[in-house]
Amino acid sequence: MLISFVLPAYKSKFLKQAIDSILDQTYSEIELIIIDDNSPENLYEIVSTYQDPRISYYKNEVNIGGKDLVAQWNKSIDYAKGDYLVLAADDDLYHPEFTANFIELIKKYPEVDILRARVSVINDAGDLLEIDGILAEKCSQMEYVYDWVKGIPFVCIGNYMFKTKVIQKERFDSLPFAFGTDTISTVKLARNGIANTSQLLFDFRVSDIHLSSDKTKYEHKIKAITHLYTMMRAIDYHQPKDEIEKLCLQKIQWDTLYQKCVYDYYNVAVKNLPINKARCIENCELLSRKDKMIMYFRFFKDKLLR
Repeated sequence: MLISFVLPAYKSKFLKQAIDSILDQTYSEIELIIIDDNSPENLYEIVSTYQDPRISYYKNEVNIGGKDLVAQWNKSIDYAKGDYLVLAADDDLYHPEFTANFIELIKKYPEVDILRARVSVINDAGDLLEIDGILAEKCSQMEYVYDWVKGIPFVCIGNYMFKTKVIQKERFDSLPFAFGTDTISTVKLARNGIANTSQLLFDFRVSDIHLSSDKTKYEHKIKAITHLYTMMRAIDYHQPKDEIEKLCLQKIQWDTLYQKCVYDYYNVAVKNLPINKARCIENCELLSRKDKMIMYFRFFKDKLLR
């Protein structure tokens, strides 16, 4: 079974580490497709040091990801020839047993369109910062969303494996700068369930050059949050099959989602706005007027007390 690692690349700093972690998989039937997104850095200089026939290299004529990161993702996955694919990044790391563990899960749960590895969070130096929770080896779409509401899984696109023909047909959902794309896309793909590892097999790197750390794009993040939760509300779940699914479905209705939207998402985005951008709170379209007023009060109180 061929597994495709699709790696849209722009930054050179950790690229060699990322490539090495993929090529060092104990399961060797893989292909690594590197798509240079017209980087100003010489990425080919790094890629050309490898003589591994499993590597393919392409370069975009223009930079796509700078304007629309999800468009770059969707273009890149079309190169995949494997039965399943992983959308990698140029700074994250895969443990050697990552693919082998997924192969076992695929054999056990061939009906699922998406699989997930447990995540470690590291910094620039590779120091361990956090680990995420453990999901059931297989859970339903409702259970997955319930766990997400509870804050158990750390969601980042690189620790998932997708059935290639499904993701190439359905594509990743386009949200500004891909904020929330990983969440809504994985939730939708979990309609036939999601298989999960209990082992920590993927290292997500938090660094100053990472998009998620960019504090200049929080206006876009507010817009993306609105899109994300609007789409989450619109998911059409199947009828619960058992008491667990019934409970989970009850716990992921809008009254619960709203609390997560306000406190885990909007509040974080708003807190990082400069004081002259306070009017952006009006763009938190899903907030009630009362909660907008509370957010204004907390925003100015926080700024003045600093």
